[in-house]
Amino acid sequence: MEKNYTDIAVQDMTLEKLLDFEQLNGERTTLRKAFAAMLNQSERDEDTGYARMVLETAGIILEEMGLGAASVKCLILKNLADSGVLSPEKIEGDYGIVVRGLIEGIHKIERLDTKKYSTNAENFIGLLLTLSDDIRVLLIRLGMRLYDMRHLSGYPAEKQSIIIGETKALYIPIAHRLGLYKIKNEMEDRVMRYTDQETYTLIEAKLSDTKADRDQYTADFIKPIEKRLLENGFNCELKSRVKSIPSIRRKMVTQKVEFEKVYDLFAIRVILNNTVENDSADCWKIYSLITDIYTPNPRRLRDWISFPKATGYESLHTTVIGPEGRWVEVQIRTRRMDEVAEKGFAAHWKYKSGNKAANRDAFYADIRELLEKSSQSSAEKSISREKKALYSDEIFIFTPKGDLKRLKSGYSVLDFAFEIHSEVGSTCTGAIVNGKMVPLKHILQNGDMVKILTSKAQKPNPGWLDIVKSPRNLARIKHALKMEAYKESEFGKEIIKNKVTQLGYEFADPLINKLAAYFGCESILELYQRFGEGKFDLSKIKKALLEPDPGAPPSPVKEETFPDRISGVMAGTTDFVIIDPKIKSLHYQYARCCSPAPGTAIFAFVSVSQGIKIHKTTCTNAHQMITRYPYRVLEARWKEIL
Repeated sequence: MEKNYTDIAVQDMTLEKLLDFEQLNGERTTLRKAFAAMLNQSERDEDTGYARMVLETAGIILEEMGLGAASVKCLILKNLADSGVLSPEKIEGDYGIVVRGLIEGIHKIERLDTKKYSTNAENFIGLLLTLSDDIRVLLIRLGMRLYDMRHLSGYPAEKQSIIIGETKALYIPIAHRLGLYKIKNEMEDRVMRYTDQETYTLIEAKLSDTKADRDQYTADFIKPIEKRLLENGFNCELKSRVKSIPSIRRKMVTQKVEFEKVYDLFAIRVILNNTVENDSADCWKIYSLITDIYTPNPRRLRDWISFPKATGYESLHTTVIGPEGRWVEVQIRTRRMDEVAEKGFAAHWKYKSGNKAANRDAFYADIRELLEKSSQSSAEKSISREKKALYSDEIFIFTPKGDLKRLKSGYSVLDFAFEIHSEVGSTCTGAIVNGKMVPLKHILQNGDMVKILTSKAQKPNPGWLDIVKSPRNLARIKHALKMEAYKESEFGKEIIKNKVTQLGYEFADPLINKLAAYFGCESILELYQRFGEGKFDLSKIKKALLEPDPGAPPSPVKEETFPDRISGVMAGTTDFVIIDPKIKSLHYQYARCCSPAPGTAIFAFVSVSQGIKIHKTTCTNAHQMITRYPYRVLEARWKEIL
């Protein structure tokens, strides 16, 4: 039956066959030296399969990706680097800095924790694309993964499951995006063989059973078209393309039909060779000639010549009724259009997944150009520069649980904390990055493992505005500061109100304005906030109110004398507590949580809604109040009457 891939050419690869590739001209001596060193190490390690993996994977990246000598050296020497036989400095000295960089890039990918790939696929793909400045690292890893899929049966069941899952979620989409359709199709095919073997075998058998009939039908369908095109002076190539088994399965699921009801199992492609200026018009002429022979379904006409896709894809697709009343899809395009399509500019993932950035289109198209070159050139360097510029504003950060978060380059620990959750950001005190403690302002790097540290006592402060870069996080911090200021101002208002009332004054706007002027505040809100933060001395309120005023000043309260205080205590109307020697005549209550009594060590705490409370220093709530709100704690002691 038809195959969607061919891998025979590389399965029996030998070193001599490998060195025949044109890309390796001028590097054969160095490659023999590297291969001999690798082979000696493999024999010492009794790893006879490693050489086969190297040769087969090298064949993949040479034949199917168009890579060159540096990439092959990376594959050969990677094992020596892994085992420590060759140091990075030795590799750089003997084989060049590029080879060292490729090996280190492969190591970065292999060290990634991909346990959460199923829920973070897009972020993992982004990380893989940005982990190294050299795109060859990803291509080499893709070749290694294709080797794994071809030899999946040689791995334990648990390893098979990991390889299949990663391939499906990460490597197939990457191959698609890079325009490596042959590799993508083969990986899809092999994944389905393992994950849905029963359906795969059923469809494979039915394709095999119907092959002879399909070939005959295709020949009968094409024959009158070829004759009509030649009569009209068109030089065309006509070929049949059978859909892959995974693609057929998707059709069966989406259309909810059995295999026999999938009418577009194959398509006929008409590629016009002899046209230059009037390519669009010629395609429509061919369409007219074909629809003169076979009746088209007008609802199945897709005109991507008059209105090309955003990706640049151009082609005419129509579905016609062929012999025996069977529907057949026909694709009409020029050789130029076919080349554009085959370069990946019109890859399915792009025009099926909605709007994507145009610069990424250019990047993937250029990658395809690079892969089709038979040797390394300056284009490869330009691709690396373009890729670096494309992703320079993105980094990917791991959480301790293996989740992957996308972040902007240059963002700090504090930015990352707010990206997780506003509450995490608001209470962040620092982080552990790759096992080391770092401060809030530490700038994160691509691939960092970050554990955010928090404390309930932490809260946003104005200095954070100089740390975060995200506009959204700046807004969050400003909002938190406003809310904190609001809470402090409410607390300050309550303190002032209690004090003014105890002094015998009415808590009214004229009085508050006088206090604001005395303390140098531009507004009443600032006055409240400063008192709430504990920045102003409460004892100065009385002095401020007693100062001369141009208007009618409030009447001061009569100063309490020592005999007055003694008589109050003896009569049982005054308590035995002094709260801060600087402050007199404060209203207070005993806290119910500890019920302080004369003779015990005490302190005063200013609550927001219930005024001043007297607590024992041994109160169960004392530690929390003193550590979290030190500016609300006042000195207190029992009076000495005698």
